Amino acid sequence: MSARTTNAFFASAALHALLLCLIAWFAYRAHQSDQEAPQVFELVAGAGDNFAATEAPALGVPGGVKFEAPEPPAPIPAAAAPAEAAPAEPEPVTSPIEAVAPPVKTPPKPAKPKPTDYKPVNMAKMVDRIADKRAAKIEKQVKADKAAADARAAKEAELNSKRTTKAEFDRMNKGKSSPSQKAPTAGGGTGSLKRIDAEGIAGGVAGGSTANKTGGAGGKALTRQDIELSEAYISLLIQRLKEAHKKPEGVSDLLEASVKFRLTSSGSVVNVTIISSSRNSEFDQSVLAAFRRISLPPPPANLKTNDYTITFKMREDT
Repeated sequence: MSARTTNAFFASAALHALLLCLIAWFAYRAHQSDQEAPQVFELVAGAGDNFAATEAPALGVPGGVKFEAPEPPAPIPAAAAPAEAAPAEPEPVTSPIEAVAPPVKTPPKPAKPKPTDYKPVNMAKMVDRIADKRAAKIEKQVKADKAAADARAAKEAELNSKRTTKAEFDRMNKGKSSPSQKAPTAGGGTGSLKRIDAEGIAGGVAGGSTANKTGGAGGKALTRQDIELSEAYISLLIQRLKEAHKKPEGVSDLLEASVKFRLTSSGSVVNVTIISSSRNSEFDQSVLAAFRRISLPPPPANLKTNDYTITFKMREDT
């Protein structure tokens, strides 16, 4: 084998080895990226941080308030009112034409001479007269107000005398039919009763389960699949981060930034770093501010310290 052939062989082997190293490195990076990207699972609806819940809580009050309400009766059609008769037109009144005598002209009366003198006005009497009128008006208004107040007091006393205490009401209605019986309707029949069960919690949702007495996790689903508590906790963390992100105004909808962080076994979020900038400082700062706003419940016992990467977008995918 010549020296040229030997050199070509070693060069080819080196190139193949380099190519294999590059393929192995890219495969390792792709596998590492798949591990770093947290998988987001759907959480149950309802207020709270109960990431361990598999069913959303029902809307209501603890213990439930059960009562029965009758269904509204069918409306009774009103009888048609008889058409009013049209008013008869009045008959024209005719009267004989009487001859009218021509008016008699009377001579005008002579004008009275205007007096050249006048009587002086007594200002003191005028002021007293105005004061008397004003005092009479005020006295009349006071009497009217007093009469209205007395009428209101009498009406209130009458209402108080007709009021019934709860004990008296229970005593008067003792032995009457219970609400579970059918109640008569306005048409003379009986209407079926509908039973309403309001058992649940104040932060629940319609259609939730009464078995959940703790609360939901702020998701959208009524139930979630059975997953590890650590995975549910990470889903809660990502959901809280997206909710805490206050997007700036007046920037492009295409902006996005990738952030790498470490979640410790104690539930602390540390080493927050932007690894792919949006090239907009305002948007990047808003992403970092979201990490400072979140508050999480204690983590599950099986949570392990790991690094994760998530992407914030100005316009999230729906």
